[in-house]
Amino acid sequence: MSEPSRHVVAAGPLREFMKSMYTAAGCEDESAGLAAGVLWEAELRGYATHGLIRLPNMIHRIQSEMINTRPRIRIAREQEGSALVDADRALGPVGALYGAELAIRKAKRAGCCAVGVWNGNHICMAGYYAERIARAGCVGIVTTVTAPLAHVLGGMERLLGTNPLAIAVPSGGENPILVDFATTAISFGTVLKSRARGERIPEGVALGPDGQPTTDPSEAARGALTPFAEHKGFGLSLVLGLLAGPLLGAKVGKDLARSIAEKNHYDKGDLLIAIDPSSFGDPAAFGEAVAAHLLEVKSSPLAPGYSGIRIPGERSFRERERRLREGVPIEEAVWRDAVSLAGELGVQAPA
Repeated sequence: MSEPSRHVVAAGPLREFMKSMYTAAGCEDESAGLAAGVLWEAELRGYATHGLIRLPNMIHRIQSEMINTRPRIRIAREQEGSALVDADRALGPVGALYGAELAIRKAKRAGCCAVGVWNGNHICMAGYYAERIARAGCVGIVTTVTAPLAHVLGGMERLLGTNPLAIAVPSGGENPILVDFATTAISFGTVLKSRARGERIPEGVALGPDGQPTTDPSEAARGALTPFAEHKGFGLSLVLGLLAGPLLGAKVGKDLARSIAEKNHYDKGDLLIAIDPSSFGDPAAFGEAVAAHLLEVKSSPLAPGYSGIRIPGERSFRERERRLREGVPIEEAVWRDAVSLAGELGVQAPA
């Protein structure tokens, strides 16, 4: 199947476009900028499934009052190395960024800090927050629980979220090591994108509503995604959901699904952990050791069929630099939906 047509937008105007739509929907200027910034970074890195395509749903949640455009975020509980944040139904990125910055500040004092964010919304790209922690000199570990979209190993109904895990480690260089992945074989965004394109999804990644394996994205959207690597992905998704859900006083599984459907409230949690390397020794020595090992990894003899070895995060950082120079390609269908939404909100789309 041929590649879908794309609309190329300059990076700066694209960010302002998304911010303007958040503002037109009633968000404060700072919150609009923070939320748009996460979607923008996803587009810059080539993660279109977590970029502009997510904006219409966020605007709908604002209009339905699932998202509070004037939140009063507060620390509900706090100890030296931990905190629980009530995000007051803020935009997901706004609550998660508050939690990340709090984790950084407290880790610099206590050595390590775990911050739970409750009563927020979808945070879009977990790696964004882990990277932010790493760029402040700490190791960042981030997970979040999503609405049930995946089946358990041996089952067929939706019970698990895609529950991503992101880890960012200062590398001693310009960019950190950044690992960011969902615990399902493919993301739900990939299902939506494939459905919009009229493409099939790979075998073995989803079940239809009848519980049978499917490659039809429409069937997968009504069915359930499959955890990656069988028991490994299932176990990881299960425990991450518990850490970002009940541990923080938030919901998981069917309780979370009911909260969204009946109360129009995204009663889930996010867990953000910052570890200051100075807690364990000389941070400069740690940076040197990381850099030395990365060089060792990059210098490893290549297996047949490989032209080079990439460190996790390396591709996305390079793509970001390219798109900042050359513009951001947006699929025409996604662009049309965004422009239509902008017209409803009275926002001018960029050329």
